[in-house]
Amino acid sequence: MKKVIAVLGAVALLGGLSAAPAGATNGMDMIGYGARAIGMGGADIAVDSDASSVSGNPAVVSQVVPNSANVGLTVLMPELTYKDPYQTVDGENQYFFMPSLGYVHTLAGTPWALGIGAFAQGGMGVDFQDVMTSAGTRDEMTSEVGYLRVNPLVSYKVNDSLSLGATVMIGYTMMKFSLFPDTAGTNSGLDVEDLTSWGYAAKFGAQYKIGPQWSVGATYTTEAKIDMDGGTATLNFGNQGGKVEYDAEMSDFTWPQEVEFGVAYVPVKGLTLAADVKWINWSATIDKPKLKLSNPPAGFPELPDQEFDMGWDDQWVYAIGAEYAINAVHTVRAGFNYGNNPVPDDKLNPLFPAIPTTHLTLGYGANLGKWSLDLAYEHAFEEEQTSSNPQMPIEIAHSQNTVSIGATYRY
Repeated sequence: MKKVIAVLGAVALLGGLSAAPAGATNGMDMIGYGARAIGMGGADIAVDSDASSVSGNPAVVSQVVPNSANVGLTVLMPELTYKDPYQTVDGENQYFFMPSLGYVHTLAGTPWALGIGAFAQGGMGVDFQDVMTSAGTRDEMTSEVGYLRVNPLVSYKVNDSLSLGATVMIGYTMMKFSLFPDTAGTNSGLDVEDLTSWGYAAKFGAQYKIGPQWSVGATYTTEAKIDMDGGTATLNFGNQGGKVEYDAEMSDFTWPQEVEFGVAYVPVKGLTLAADVKWINWSATIDKPKLKLSNPPAGFPELPDQEFDMGWDDQWVYAIGAEYAINAVHTVRAGFNYGNNPVPDDKLNPLFPAIPTTHLTLGYGANLGKWSLDLAYEHAFEEEQTSSNPQMPIEIAHSQNTVSIGATYRY
């Protein structure tokens, strides 16, 4: 039994259950969804839009044209380095593909618009190979998380100035991770796979136009409780039992509530300036998730729930963006996004290092009649963080590049 608890306790120190779904650039969140929003640094809450922004403020969709459909793809490419007192290990190259779909339809002769979107909230992970362990072996540390959301929405234009919107967000989470799975010892020997969960939340939005040049917007997103189950956990006990498979579940993991405000300004025709501020309530949700292992083979004991002390901080995110239409066809964009690191120094872990803070973005749009094409590039500058936990003397460096493409059809 002590051997079992020691293995689980080592993983708890790493915080390996704090899944940070992808594009984890503002903690667990991407800075924006869709090539246009990313090109403007994620500052889109008050900006008029169409089906390309169904995952943003539900109040602003269908403001430009009555009906539209969008398809997009974002590719996230993280670059990571792990250090401890004995080694420096660069992460393997990884590519996370995050598709998106959107559709908005305005009901003719009414102030109502309906829509639906499907998008990858995240797809973060690490792949550290050939890591020297305390047992003298070389092994791996890996993680992979995906979070897909579908959000049917409704928007109502109260008058020429005020629009309201709401959406139900249906999420599906997938997670797996490993900590030195081929090494038996007190600091190794765990491989968790196939954890999945459904989660549900709601988002409410508003946009108000202050004359022809100014607009303000706001959204509120509720918590989404995510209890993962259906997984397996393989524990490696070496000569004392070999690799033993348990059923795995994770509880007390919740996607946080968010509040976001934004402003958009059109000083001259063709130029839009935007700024957003967002509060993400990590401290109430990414705190102490629990791993439950059950249904062991004959001869192996049932185990108590293992609590993982994460203790994330709340996060404030600031985004500014600009969009300029050079002519009727070509549009260029640029943006800046900053969010404080929510991971405390004493909770730093190498499996889910959601620590990037500062991002610069560039974007391009081509208006091709009923069709438009949008491209975006985002760079998250390298962030380095050193653990203050004496039991985990590590340092993580994390940067990433993201490219996005989207095509929108208006009719």
